[in-house]
Amino acid sequence: MPTFSSCFEQHSADVRAVVARTQCPSMPRLRELLDPSRTAQFAISELAELLEIGRTPTAREQFDALRTFVFSHYRKPEGNSVRYVAPIYVSSFCVDTCAYCNFSALRTATERKRLDLGELREEIDSVIAQGARIIELVYASDPEFTTERLVQCVRLVADALKGAPGSGVLLCTEYLTTDAYLALKDAGLFGIVQWDETLDRVAYEHWHATSPHKREFKLRMDNHDRAQSAGLSVATGALLGLGEYRYDVLMQVTKARHLAAEYGRAPFVFGVPRLKPVAGHELHLQTNVSDLAYETILMVYRLAMPDSGRWLQTRETFSMNVANLLDGDVFTYRCGEVKPGGYHHLDKPQPPAAIKAGQFGVNELERDYVERELAAHNFQIDYAWNKQSDKRKVGQPEEMTLG
Repeated sequence: MPTFSSCFEQHSADVRAVVARTQCPSMPRLRELLDPSRTAQFAISELAELLEIGRTPTAREQFDALRTFVFSHYRKPEGNSVRYVAPIYVSSFCVDTCAYCNFSALRTATERKRLDLGELREEIDSVIAQGARIIELVYASDPEFTTERLVQCVRLVADALKGAPGSGVLLCTEYLTTDAYLALKDAGLFGIVQWDETLDRVAYEHWHATSPHKREFKLRMDNHDRAQSAGLSVATGALLGLGEYRYDVLMQVTKARHLAAEYGRAPFVFGVPRLKPVAGHELHLQTNVSDLAYETILMVYRLAMPDSGRWLQTRETFSMNVANLLDGDVFTYRCGEVKPGGYHHLDKPQPPAAIKAGQFGVNELERDYVERELAAHNFQIDYAWNKQSDKRKVGQPEEMTLG
């Protein structure tokens, strides 16, 4: 099957041309775009028009109309559900030099840790005790974690979950081979999480040219293809702010549609992390992503791919997340302070150096509070939403569906 890199240059040129010529839609044009009778998929050029609303401060009427339309279609009066993922950080050792990450090899003040299997099991037990049944293992670019060692970690999680209905293991690492993904799938993995950072090649090289592993733009771009060819589900997305965000959002939609066409299913979620200063360091981002732009991006993703959720997580405030949640989104309210060992020791006194250990700033919350507040907005949390695990038990074809 053709990978995304085989059609990247043409898609990139097309998206750049669209971004360059597109203007914010008038209200009559917006009503035309959002015609309730339309059945056709939104074209990239139409999504580009909608994105312009988020960068036009005077387009408040258009923003409110877009929000009303999206909420009327994708947020029910009651019975909304969000899919919970519990990320467990396994290693903060990294060979790459990404300036926007506190795990960068250049950050000598960062406290590093690499969990052994016993420590990892403690973390797994902690999140399972809190109700989580979808567990994501997160790694920096740590050469100590070979495929064999990753297989051990995935199998440890799968064994701890004991085949519970709706449970599953996700993996967030740097790019791997198809053979590695096949071995990980056999160990119990059902999907991968990878944000492409930016698909703007110039911006990508600006941020990653000195990274020994991450500088491989094409290898990383095709990682979702390799994972899906191995039968895994995927999460994709851009780190908003590294490049021109309109380009990145439209390219992510283009890539998601490529994956859906080639492998029969789209990514189950778009990641929407918005980059901010890390450990007191200003990042000098290529583009500023305002709150208005960010909320517009969220709506455009859902309109572009209605069956793919958006991953709203602890980088943003809880109030921002609640204001934008839609039925079927992926959601995280606690992530072990984005550092190895963060769950098991969360309630214990921490040394001052501990504040230097997290990958980025987060807003951690308690389960009872979050569930109560979400219920007040007609949402409930689905902690076990992997229907693929249930189908495997009865020998049905594998697929990823919304929980």
